[in-house]
Parts: sequence; structure tokens; C-alpha cells
Amino acid sequence: MAYNLQGIVRKSTVNITTEFDRLAYSAQNLANINTTGYKAVRFEDVIDADGSVHGYERTDVGSGEFYLTKNPLDVAIQGAGYIPVTTPSGEIRYTRDGSFTVNKDGMLITKNGDLVGSGIHIDGSAEKTEIKPNGDVYTYKKVTDKPEYVGTIPVVQFQNPEALKDAGANEFIATENSGEMKLVEDHTRIKQYGIEKANVDIMSEVLAVSRINASILASAKLMKTVNTMYQEAINLTQ
Repeated sequence: MAYNLQGIVRKSTVNITTEFDRLAYSAQNLANINTTGYKAVRFEDVIDADGSVHGYERTDVGSGEFYLTKNPLDVAIQGAGYIPVTTPSGEIRYTRDGSFTVNKDGMLITKNGDLVGSGIHIDGSAEKTEIKPNGDVYTYKKVTDKPEYVGTIPVVQFQNPEALKDAGANEFIATENSGEMKLVEDHTRIKQYGIEKANVDIMSEVLAVSRINASILASAKLMKTVNTMYQEAINLTQ
């Protein structure tokens, strides 16, 4: 397919813009390699009929590795699903960041201060807190006492989790495309004493940055060559 100079400039401009977008996502992923439960964002290529490259954002919903912390309030989801949390304003959001703590009122909360589930009270005087694989939470006044059930950490799923909207602070909100939230029942997906690490593949992201940089330089060089051709064409007419 033949291109005129304007077409080459337009195509190169689109390609450079797309590569800078892709670079931003790779930089975001690398910046969050230590963010608990972070989901890497991909920038998938879409090639138009004229050869121009566009892209669209896609969230990698795959699980990250389990990291043992020995903190009894830390949990990780093994497999698919999200933990619903309630913000101070009453908004329901969803997260896989299970690094929980207890506020001054004894309520189990996220690092952002959001209530886990609809609210789980942990007695500060309890010597032990146990979180079962199904999310049930028990406290022990003394280690030798019988456990007291205080609530359940729920796990929910979506038909299309990639369509969840990033609400910031490592939390998501449902969208029309994500489908309705569905409670997961009779599961064994909660694992205590640890958190889920980010699912970022560091080596892949570093290699991606190198490829993106080479692509940007190549497109920039092409545009510089076209500019030289323009100047030479103008000089010929004078």
C-alpha cells in the first residue's frame, strides 16, 4: 500500500501517541510491584486497515503470589473473586487487598479506612483471631476458650471482572459491563496470615519498556526523515 507524506506523518503520530500510552501503563505497573493485590494493566494492540496502531486498556485479573506475613488480620483470596468493602460515605467497592486492621471502634477495616463487608467487630481484648477458609471470623478471649463467631468476610464474583472500574486506592466499582455482583457461597478461598502480591511480571514489563522506547525512536526518526523530504521538496519549487 502506497502512502503520501501526509499519511506517513499521520500514521507515525498515531503510533507514537499509542506507544506513549503503553509506556504510561508499564510505568504504572512497575510502580505498583509492591502494592498488595494490585492487578496489572495491559495495553492491547489494535491495528487499523491502514496499518496504524491503536490500543485499549485491559486489566489482568489473574492472581498474584501468596506472601506470608503472620499477621492474623491479613488475608488473601486464592482464586477468583473480590472482597466487598464499604466506604465512609456508604459506597460499596471491591478489593483483593486483604491487609486489614482494626479501627478505634474495633471494626475490621482496609488500609483506606473502609469497613470489610457490612461490618465485622473484633474484640481488642481477644487473645486470638481466627479466619476460616470460608471467611468466617472467630475470636478467642483466651487461646484455651471456645471461639466466638463475629462475622464473615464475604467473597463476590463478577461475570466480566475486567470491566470493573478502578476507583483508586486499589479498589474497584461495578459497571454495567462487569455484570452484577454474585456472592460466592460454600467456598474455601480465604487464606489467613498473608496477602496477595501484585501480579506484575517485572521482567516482561522491563522488556516492554525497552521495545516501546525502540518503537518511539523509530517513529520519531521516520518523522524526521519525512520533514527533511518536505524541506527538500520546498527548496525545489523555489
